[in-house]
Amino acid sequence: MNRVTTDPIADESLIRRWRAGRIVMRCGRLEHIARRNGWIPVSVAQVWWQAKFARPDGDVCHLDFHSPRGMSGVLTLDYVLSGRGAKLSTVLGAGHVLNWVARSRGAMVIVAHVSNASITAPVLRRLGWEPQGDGPSTSQWIRRFYDGYPPIPMDRYLNSGAGKS
Repeated sequence: MNRVTTDPIADESLIRRWRAGRIVMRCGRLEHIARRNGWIPVSVAQVWWQAKFARPDGDVCHLDFHSPRGMSGVLTLDYVLSGRGAKLSTVLGAGHVLNWVARSRGAMVIVAHVSNASITAPVLRRLGWEPQGDGPSTSQWIRRFYDGYPPIPMDRYLNSGAGKS
């Protein structure tokens, strides 16, 4: 059974133990973070299908993440699904919550394979991501936290507004 939290600050010790999870943001607010029972690889065909035919309506963003076995200092961003009406504040908020999860778990890096042409290199760089590899068409990106974690305004994303980061 999946465990769900709407207050990640109060449930930080639980999230720290989860190997895989999903962050769900709606209208700029954290709806919940759910534990996933395992990591499910995503194919390019699945990404294409969902982008073309199964994209949700509204201002929503889902981020799936996991920590590979034996690599507690690494978090992978496995999948991003945004709604047709997703606003930048919702997508950026999901990214900030992912940074918070990384900090809570003590992860030193987040890695991602970016296969969507709508997610541009300048945007990724602006958000603190760096390409892994040479060339202008690299699809492997990394977010490093070797020098510490950025300020993460979790209060802004919690529906209650009561949590402290």
